[in-house]
Amino acid sequence: MGHWLSKPWTRRQVVGGLGSLAAWALGRQFLAGPASAQEQLASLTWADILAQARGSRVNWAMWSGSEAINAFVDGWVTTQLRERYDIRLRRIPLTDTVEAVNKVIGEVQAGLRSGGSIDLIWINGNNFRTLKQGNLLYGPFAEKLPSLPFYDPADIATDFGLPIEGYSAPYTGNYFLMAYNAERVPEPPRSHAELLDWAKANPGRFTYVAPPDFHGSRFLLSTFYGVTGGYAQYSGPEFDAELWAQQSPAVVDYLKKLDPFLWRQGQTYPPTFTRLAELFANGEVWLIPTFIDQVILRKSNGQFPAATIPYGIPGTSLIDPSFNAIPVNANNPFGAMVLAEVLAGPEGQLEKFKPEVWGDLPLIDIGRLPAELQASFARLEATAGIPIQEAIAGAVPIVNAEYTVQLEVLWQQQVLPA
Repeated sequence: MGHWLSKPWTRRQVVGGLGSLAAWALGRQFLAGPASAQEQLASLTWADILAQARGSRVNWAMWSGSEAINAFVDGWVTTQLRERYDIRLRRIPLTDTVEAVNKVIGEVQAGLRSGGSIDLIWINGNNFRTLKQGNLLYGPFAEKLPSLPFYDPADIATDFGLPIEGYSAPYTGNYFLMAYNAERVPEPPRSHAELLDWAKANPGRFTYVAPPDFHGSRFLLSTFYGVTGGYAQYSGPEFDAELWAQQSPAVVDYLKKLDPFLWRQGQTYPPTFTRLAELFANGEVWLIPTFIDQVILRKSNGQFPAATIPYGIPGTSLIDPSFNAIPVNANNPFGAMVLAEVLAGPEGQLEKFKPEVWGDLPLIDIGRLPAELQASFARLEATAGIPIQEAIAGAVPIVNAEYTVQLEVLWQQQVLPA
């Protein structure tokens, strides 16, 4: 994913962090929008919201590193908004979601508490935590969406352990796991200990994306689970600094042992998933950590070998949903809510699940949908050509985002340097 970059990170390059403004916001509490605006939202019906949004333009800031996802947004989503609601969509491309977070923080800090440049942000994890704890989100608005009853409340109650409380709307239901070329790998490793042994036996045939790209950061977290005894000990709502201090050295030790057996002896790392996907597609690497939607999409379009199989290492595959949130200073919060509904609704969830479109697994609870829609989702799953349910079985939640932040810092300071 990302632009078609080929220049990898080297050990002597510094990996960017979350951004000083985002870190600064964690220690600040801004005033929310005017109380009247929140009261107005509470009293509005969905018909009122549609009326307010009609004829407007909505600015959606979203990670734009996938041509397929961009095509879904610029095509199907844009058409739905225009034809059904007379709303024009402007996609604001992001390399990293923290760019939008910093933009919101900067605008509010400068006194721009309305008329902001971003109406909706595709978001999760630490970025959501930064804005919510900084009182920089508009809402709560999610309960206004007509499609919300189609979701299991347990699936959309928290984001990396932080209660959502209606300040973001459901969007994607992705899973982070592993994939291998069955023609090259007869029996893939089923634990992180086996992964290390496999890498030693097949030097150069495995690697991962350089953190803090979120693909690389997810690999760090799954490894953290895999080498320290599982996720449950970290599942509390707050970051446990004492537990982190006890357990984190094991991650450094593991990654350093793995490093010499990575692609190019670990001297460079793919900077984006797009580059990692190229390495897998051309046979340079045989086993990769990946989101399952990328396997569905890239097998469908012929980029990945037909023998590509996704699978989960027990206790380390990650349930990785993401959401859409409205900044407190959004210029068009009503248009943002309509866009959020288009994305969260059954039709949007079905469209993006199509293998040739995106292959993203639905976050919506299919069992709550009418029988005809349930059948449509079942047909799509059958056409994906991979064992989806088997691959995602046993996936576990992502814990408090601070663990990921600390893993990124740890990797940069103790694994990346020469």
